[in-house]
Amino acid sequence: MITPNLNTTTGLIHKDGKFIGSSVIFPWNGDLLCLTASHNLFGKKFDQSPDLKKWNVVDHTGLAHPIIELVGNHELAKEHDILILKLDCQSALANFICPKFCSIPKNPAHSLMFRGKYESSKTSVTHRKLTFNTDCDKITYHFLCDVDKVLLTNNTYSSGSDWLGGWSGSGLFIENHKELICAGVMTEIPNKGDDGQIQFVSVTALSALNILGIELPIMNSEELNFDAALNASSLEAIFDAIDEDAITEWENNDLNKPQLEYINDKLPNVYPKDQLEKNKRHIIKKMLLGKAYITAELRNNEQLFALYKDAYRVYDLEDKNIYANDKMEARLGVTKIKNEYESYLRDCLGSVFSVSDVKLLAFYGISEWIADCSLSILGNE
Repeated sequence: MITPNLNTTTGLIHKDGKFIGSSVIFPWNGDLLCLTASHNLFGKKFDQSPDLKKWNVVDHTGLAHPIIELVGNHELAKEHDILILKLDCQSALANFICPKFCSIPKNPAHSLMFRGKYESSKTSVTHRKLTFNTDCDKITYHFLCDVDKVLLTNNTYSSGSDWLGGWSGSGLFIENHKELICAGVMTEIPNKGDDGQIQFVSVTALSALNILGIELPIMNSEELNFDAALNASSLEAIFDAIDEDAITEWENNDLNKPQLEYINDKLPNVYPKDQLEKNKRHIIKKMLLGKAYITAELRNNEQLFALYKDAYRVYDLEDKNIYANDKMEARLGVTKIKNEYESYLRDCLGSVFSVSDVKLLAFYGISEWIADCSLSILGNE
């Protein structure tokens, strides 16, 4: 399980016995290392020179390990607000594990989590369900993640970063992955948390620090869990989950009312009255199947998700107006768009997606367009 392993990577930085900030602690090539935000050591204005005799990092068992070296170029560490510390290990390295490392996980289906301690809490805690928002334009290697704003509010219902002091340096990990993978460390809570966002620095920033002898292998997040095929058991599970009850539940959900109105407005232009209900439910089912597939099969697959997302965005720019004199022409128009989209997806994705994948995504696309303003059925003038 990930959680117990995650606990072993949490290091709490202390100066003269006072808690300062959080970190990721791990063994590497016979040494015990610590990854953190550099302002924990150099101060918020990066104007302090730490006396290492006063500093240590407390591990998950409560044991303190003295800091013996700030590794790499200190000025570059300050510039990027990321730092590796070498520790004087006071126990066996076997008591720790080394996570894997990856670049910024931008797939919005990835759930992220961080673990650290703020000043007023008694123990380290894990906070989950963060999602990537955007890269920081003015700060290389830094990015923002969305988080439930309640997490940034104290018991007096005041948001702010002051009372959360100590979170800096907390490791950011991918939550919904079978392996423990670290993507960065926390550096800041912008705007005192009022935006519901937290800023992190990517572990890829370590490449800029000119660290000799410590070259952590950092995988491209787009290569996580690369698996092109939708296996039969997954497909069967998705179809089993989207039954008649699931379709009815979707119809009865007020949040889906705008999409349902689009469907109800367009279908009379395509199908005779006695076929409307059957085709409405068919369209809803294809939408739900597509969403389930994207969530279940692509959520851990950065590269496939990126390929599909780019293909969808480009084709979505196509004119999808259908000009028809009668229902037959309208139905042929809908079929033509679906077939063209499926052919387009096959050209774009056929080398990595199976035939079933492509067809399911094509059904999903046409159903989504019917359920919003993207596809219109107009009479010939």
